Amino acid sequence: MTNGTSAVTEHSLALHSGDYVERYNSKPLARVKNLVPRMNLTRETRIADFACGNGMLLQAIGDNFASYDGVDFSPDFIAAANAWAERTGKQRYRFHCSDIRDFCARKPQAFDVAATLDFSEHIDDDLAVDIYAAIRQSLRPGGSLHLHTPNLDFFLERAKASGILRQFPEHIAVRNATQTADLLIKAGFDRSEIKTEIVPHYNVLKWLHPLSKLPGVGSHFSARLWVTAVA
Repeated sequence: MTNGTSAVTEHSLALHSGDYVERYNSKPLARVKNLVPRMNLTRETRIADFACGNGMLLQAIGDNFASYDGVDFSPDFIAAANAWAERTGKQRYRFHCSDIRDFCARKPQAFDVAATLDFSEHIDDDLAVDIYAAIRQSLRPGGSLHLHTPNLDFFLERAKASGILRQFPEHIAVRNATQTADLLIKAGFDRSEIKTEIVPHYNVLKWLHPLSKLPGVGSHFSARLWVTAVA
C-alpha cells in the first residue's frame, strides 16, 4: 500500500507530466518575459528558478545573469527544459530533477534571486510553508524571492472557488495577497520585507487590468499577484 505522502506525490507528478508538459510548451514566452524587469537582474545575479517547468525563465532572461539553476520534480519538464536550452545554445545553466527542499538543503545561501512563477497555487499550505522556508535558506542575506501567482480575489478565480466555473485540476490552493503574505511569514520571511503588487493577466484578460483601479470593485479585476520577499 502506498503511504499518504507518496500517493500525493504520485498524483501531483501525474498532473505535471505527459500531456500537461506538451500543453505548457505551447505557452507564449511573453508571459514570463514581461515579468523579468521586475526581478532587477544583473550579470552578477545567481538565480534559482524553482518549479522551473520547461525552463521558460531561462529563455526570458537572455544573458543577464551569472548562473541559473532550474529545479523541478517532473522528469518530463526537466527533459523539455534541457532540450530547449540545448536548441537555443544557452550557457551558464543547470537543470535539476529534485524536490525543492532537498535541493535547497544542498545549497545554503547560494542564490541572489529565487523565482517561483505560477507555482504556489499548485501546493497546499503546509507544503508551501516547508518549501518557502527551504527557499529562504537558499538565499544569501539580502537575496530576494519573486513569486507570481493567480489572485483569489479576481472575479474568475472567485467563480472557480465557488464552483461556478471549473478550476484547473493542478490549481489546488489559489490565494489572495493577504494569504500569500501570511504563508511567507510562516516560512520565516519578515512581514516588513514582503511587498505585494497587482499585475495584469498574461492573456487577453490583461485588458481588464485598468479596472483594478476602480474604487470598491477594483480587487475583482486584479488578476495576478507579484510578491517580493527579502531574506
